Amino acid sequence: MYYVIQVTTGDEEKTIDAIKKQIGNKEGFDVFAPFRKVIRKYRGVEKEVIQRCFPGYIFVETDKPKDLFFDLFWIPKYTKLLGREGLTYNFCPLDKDEARMIDILYSKHNNRTTEISNIEVIVGQKIKVLDGPLSGLETQIQKVNLHKRTVTVSFMMCGRSVTADVAINIITNVINK
Repeated sequence: MYYVIQVTTGDEEKTIDAIKKQIGNKEGFDVFAPFRKVIRKYRGVEKEVIQRCFPGYIFVETDKPKDLFFDLFWIPKYTKLLGREGLTYNFCPLDKDEARMIDILYSKHNNRTTEISNIEVIVGQKIKVLDGPLSGLETQIQKVNLHKRTVTVSFMMCGRSVTADVAINIITNVINK
């Protein structure tokens, strides 16, 4: 189960290291801050850059939420464990659909970094995903920005609608005749 932790923005890596040090060698904990690959143009040259997806938030995958809850009190940059109101400890895991989106976009196999998806653009900014993490998520794409080569994907997290930008690589432009 995934839990979301709010931390001081810019101190995500320090907080992850502190959590790992506090948890020690306990089994069943995976702490990460998701990243995404984007293409940026610097002085006319396109470069692949890695950016943080959710500044100020880190994710923990664990089956021992109470251990996590009590271990977090010793972390200096810890702000709060996100959850829904009305619960005893006021925190809860992401549900199955939310966790599935985290697994698709920020896979362990890719070091929790979203890869660039290859797409085909059809007239009217309709897109067809050829491969990459956006495969099968076409219905959740809210916005396409061809100039910045990104798409905005919307999904639920902790009961709220969240958006994440995912980089795209335009393979072909198709014009219907």
